[in-house]
Amino acid sequence: MNRPPDAGREAGACSLNAVLPAVVPKTGGMTVFLAKFFSLEVLLQGINFLCGIWVVKTLAVQEYAWYTIAVTLLGAGSVLCDIGVGAALMSVAGKLWPDRAKINTVFAIAFRTRVKFFLVFGGVVFAVGLLLLSKSQSPLPMSVCIMGLVVLITYFQLNFDLMAVLPKLEQSLSVLQKMTISGALTRLVILSLILVSPHAVTALIAALIAMAFQAYQIRRHYDLSNKDEGLAVEEVKQEFARVAKRQAPASIYFCIQGQLNVFLLSYFGSSTQVAQLGALGRIAALLLVVQAVFSYVLMPRFSLLKDKAEIRRKYLLQVGLFLCIIAVFLGAAALVPGLMLKILGGKYSGLNGELLLILTSASLYMIEGLLYSLNMSRAWIVPSWIQVVTTLGFQAILLCFMPIDTMSRVVVFSSISPVISICVYVISATMHFGKME
Repeated sequence: MNRPPDAGREAGACSLNAVLPAVVPKTGGMTVFLAKFFSLEVLLQGINFLCGIWVVKTLAVQEYAWYTIAVTLLGAGSVLCDIGVGAALMSVAGKLWPDRAKINTVFAIAFRTRVKFFLVFGGVVFAVGLLLLSKSQSPLPMSVCIMGLVVLITYFQLNFDLMAVLPKLEQSLSVLQKMTISGALTRLVILSLILVSPHAVTALIAALIAMAFQAYQIRRHYDLSNKDEGLAVEEVKQEFARVAKRQAPASIYFCIQGQLNVFLLSYFGSSTQVAQLGALGRIAALLLVVQAVFSYVLMPRFSLLKDKAEIRRKYLLQVGLFLCIIAVFLGAAALVPGLMLKILGGKYSGLNGELLLILTSASLYMIEGLLYSLNMSRAWIVPSWIQVVTTLGFQAILLCFMPIDTMSRVVVFSSISPVISICVYVISATMHFGKME
């Protein structure tokens, strides 16, 4: 499957080389810190999951197909409009920490850079959305309204994601979590309107208000006005340009590959297939709690490690732990698929085989994301052409033997991308481990 419709994106939850020691509350140490973080994250993702299931159960299949397309393009827009800005900001701000005046200057550059990308790729996402929605029998006024909301949500999401670098560096994760929880609760309250107006537009309006509220909260919490005019701005701009230049081809390619299921089914398939794909992907949202722990807690600490043996040990430990959690999750889906499908309601019953296949594909993308984040946190960058050429080659061969005419075949076809990427990232990490010795 494509990366599952991200509950965090809809609800307004935050997406992601500091040199300072990670800040861990002294009282109780790391165990208490992780316990508090995990409990808040369970609450956050529980609210997001409830919102997602509420939308699945309330919207008609046709409306949910449009909603799935909108959420898919929201995720695509967030990736395309970033093009490495967030990664460059984290890297530069980490090196300058804790000099907030210099970091504030870097933030100003990051915001200006991202606006340029937003103006370009926001228009592209809007046009592609209109095309896919029209293929799914959406009236033009409805399509324009839906994509207008998607672009607005993307704008606020991008602003929130940039500002979230500060609490991540501070490891003030409770601040970040409280903001995202308040946004999720706001969305849940506004979603009550879906009972009166069960339309995709209603669900997207709820997401927009929640995301705008979160962006407002974080901008009010952190003051960026104090800037250091003596900072070598040109060097910072060159760093952003360098990262963007290297990231752009990969971001565009992997954005398409990551959303390939919905794109193919929207264009060649039926609205029912798109809705089924989106609904089954809701179950994969249960893994977002684990993903958040790795992204917000473990990943920043991994980027701070200096000892070579410790870097290898933590890398293997994090990957092994994540794989064990994935295995338990897929085992439950294989043993009790009917129980999981009951969560979605009667409209999506009987999709036992499709459920396991889609969750497996979603898990591959999550593993790919973990390995990519681990490698990027150490600046282990792989030339993107390797994955592009290899993936397209395998997909071309597969097309010779397997027509893309069912949801299951589309899922298998698109899953080639994360499998190739996983292999490349593992090989890259192994090579860098060798260079450390």
